[in-house]
Amino acid sequence: MLKNFENWLLEQNYKPSTAFDYMGRIERLCRKEEFTLAYLVENIAFILPQYEITGEKSSYGKRSHTSVRQALRRFKMFLVSNKLIESVK
Repeated sequence: MLKNFENWLLEQNYKPSTAFDYMGRIERLCRKEEFTLAYLVENIAFILPQYEITGEKSSYGKRSHTSVRQALRRFKMFLVSNKLIESVK
């Protein structure tokens, strides 16, 4: 699924380096939080807000010029666009 995410980013005209970086950030976040990619997919609507500006994990979300937060946001967009989850705010 992460490779599909990377390919989707490239289709959205992201630079190859950014697409690769975002894919890696999602992978590292799962490893850091000790949850599976499937868990992230199922719970993205609850996980993403934790990394937003006012979330309890916002300090991690803003790392590397907010790349972690941006990767999570784009991953959610990928899931919605591929109908893997419903669009929920």
